[in-house]
Amino acid sequence: MAYVNYEKRGHVAIITLNRPDRMNALGRELAAELREAEAEFAADNDVWLGIYTGAGDRAFCAGRDLKEAAELDAQASSAPAEPANANPISRFERIAPDHGKPTIAAINGAAYGGGLEMALTCDIRICSENARMALAEVKVGLCPPGGSFNLPRLVGLSNAMWVLLSGEPVDAPEALRMGLVTKVTTQDALLETAVSMAETIAANAPLAVRATRKLARLGLEMPLDYARRMGAQLIESVWTSEDSVEGAAAFAEKRDPEWRMR
Repeated sequence: MAYVNYEKRGHVAIITLNRPDRMNALGRELAAELREAEAEFAADNDVWLGIYTGAGDRAFCAGRDLKEAAELDAQASSAPAEPANANPISRFERIAPDHGKPTIAAINGAAYGGGLEMALTCDIRICSENARMALAEVKVGLCPPGGSFNLPRLVGLSNAMWVLLSGEPVDAPEALRMGLVTKVTTQDALLETAVSMAETIAANAPLAVRATRKLARLGLEMPLDYARRMGAQLIESVWTSEDSVEGAAAFAEKRDPEWRMR
């Protein structure tokens, strides 16, 4: 059985974590298949946007597979000690690397630990009414390697500090209130809502969408004046592109544009 399913719908890719019996927890095999699916998503020029979701109705992703981790720790403790030379930066690389394309997390049920951290790297998050989200690493003696940085940028320091330091879960209404998610839907409507949102974005010029996404992130990561200077060349390349000419012509001629990505 595949632990990750990869599906294409037009210009939209759907990446589904498929281990519902373990609440789609991030074990070694699932994580390896996830990296393969993301590599396929990044390399396919005909796919303009991705959706992450989980199989079943209990969980998006429960985070690190703690049962597997405990088994591996037990094996490691009985093995001869080796020098600790792993690079901490490579060890805690983001679960969902930035591939330059917009992504939506459709959170169905629990999103804990690494599962929520994966959703935080997405550009848009929506969730089902039964969703519960938590960064509970402090409860098991750890700290969130990605959420500690991403969550304050998304929901503000006070909201983020409660989630990070308490380890307590946040339900769907509270996630919507603090801006952690954009929309709450029923479980049955969640994926189709995400697909509809993705198709709305995918109908726009892909060069312009990717550039706008990059500019928005630049604005968060550096002072405004510096971000404007850094983004000026990118803005100019979009405004002088063939797609910008096509967009104006299609509007004037009252027809759908044909994007050429140049």
